[in-house]
Amino acid sequence: MEIDTIVTLEGNEKYYLADVTIQNDVKYFLANKLDEKEELTKESCIFEEVKDGDEIYLDEVLDQTKLKYITTVFTSSLISDLEDEINEEA
Repeated sequence: MEIDTIVTLEGNEKYYLADVTIQNDVKYFLANKLDEKEELTKESCIFEEVKDGDEIYLDEVLDQTKLKYITTVFTSSLISDLEDEINEEA
């Protein structure tokens, strides 16, 4: 799975994969939920990519310790990207 794509989960819920990070050889995605018109909502979550043989699926990260750590990684990455943009404009 890659960022900038839309995935459909069980229950026909759709998410836009906005960002990715790899921690300890595990891929995590920051995803925004889409509404029935496939427009972004305010709801977001973090998914862990799970491989089962040839199948790849996403599990929502619910463990609070892991969630806090991955959220910090995504936040640091966003801040770094914003700083880079500011420096390029200067």
